[in-house]
Amino acid sequence: MLNAQLVDWAFRLTKDVSLPDSDSLRRSRALFKEFPNATKPPFVTHGDTISSSTFWHGSKMDEWANAWTRYYTSGKGNYMVAAMEDTGTLQALTFLNQAGRVDLQRVLVLRTVSNYDREPPGTAVADSLKSLVSGNYSAYFPALEAAQIVGDKVVRDIVEHWSDRESSLPH
Repeated sequence: MLNAQLVDWAFRLTKDVSLPDSDSLRRSRALFKEFPNATKPPFVTHGDTISSSTFWHGSKMDEWANAWTRYYTSGKGNYMVAAMEDTGTLQALTFLNQAGRVDLQRVLVLRTVSNYDREPPGTAVADSLKSLVSGNYSAYFPALEAAQIVGDKVVRDIVEHWSDRESSLPH
């Protein structure tokens, strides 16, 4: 579990950051008109991630992810995005914390979304999954750009205020 105060600080710092949009992204989003947040232009938000050892795709698996998140967080969590890669990173940071080499209270996780983890309404899951073959993620490069824009804002603030940040966390 991340430091909630640090997460809130980073969110407040970045929530109004303008992220690039494009006709291609608008076309992809239009397929998900039944999901209001999925149709919004790129934006910064915060929520819960879930990781597993198995890649999943489709609305049935999303139901599983939502149910598991609610269960694991005693109903407080709100599943927003899959985060397979973060499992190993956070496990390594946990071991480094136990060795006194990392402070887990200073860990932030930045996720950007490059594809939907479910099929568009009216599309078969298999067809949706097939469209992702060979890394055909609708927003791969825009997601990388968003990570750079948002991450840069946080890192610059920490560096510019290092005389304070070195000994105390932003709040």
